[in-house]
This record gives sequence, structure tokens and C-alpha cells, in this order.
Amino acid sequence: MSGFDIASFFEMARHVGHAKAIGLQFRAAGDDWVEMALPWRPELVAFSSSGIMASGPIVSLVDTCSGVSVWTALGAYRPSVTLDLRLDYLRPAVRGETVVARCHCTSITRQIAFVSGVAHGGDPDRPIARSAGTFMLDGV
Repeated sequence: MSGFDIASFFEMARHVGHAKAIGLQFRAAGDDWVEMALPWRPELVAFSSSGIMASGPIVSLVDTCSGVSVWTALGAYRPSVTLDLRLDYLRPAVRGETVVARCHCTSITRQIAFVSGVAHGGDPDRPIARSAGTFMLDGV
């Protein structure tokens, strides 16, 4: 495992800002990957009659998970900015379903990190979305 203290980061992050507001949860991590969850809540639903989770919270989950996977791969926190994040939705996140994202930092250059991921409702073989992202790293 890398030198980035992911447990301390999530202990802080779950009490402040966006992660607290939408209820992001840390699940697991490795040297270059992170798994996070977003439990279904009524306030995250686009249209209450449908029960389908809005895309915005899912994008936030995947963006956060992707960015943190970069820090685990680097072994340290380093300021970064999402340059591009593409989500290809394959199905909706339905009422009561916790969305789980697992993102993997596949490559890091001097200034750019590349991440791929999948979001699912508990079964990785039945994905909600697949993702690909690039992140610009601060400093040289």
C-alpha cells in the first residue's frame, strides 16, 4: 500500500463539504485503486416518482474515487484537477441501490494521471456506468 494515508483522509472528508453532503463512503483501497460507495437516499433522486438516482451524485462519486486513486498511486497527496471525466451509463441506479465505484489509476506522467473505473450496484458484472478520466497534477 502507498504512503498516502487514505483512512485519515476519509475520516476528515466524511465530516465536511461535498462528501458529507451526498454521503460518500470509503470501502477499500490498494496501491493504485480505490473503492467508494454512495448509498441511495431520496434527496439524491432526480424524479421522486421514479426512484432513480440522479446522475450528478454518481458523477461526484466517480470523480472523487478517481482522484483519490491518483493519490494512492502517487503515494502522497498532490493537488490535482479533473481535466476530463467520461461516464458511459449502462443502466440506472434504482431505488434502494447503493452505488459502488472502483477506480484504478492506470498511468501517471509528469503532469497527467489516467484513471478508469466502474460503478455498479453490488455486482461488478452488472455495471451502472464505466468511466475514463484524466487529471492534471500540480507542480513538476
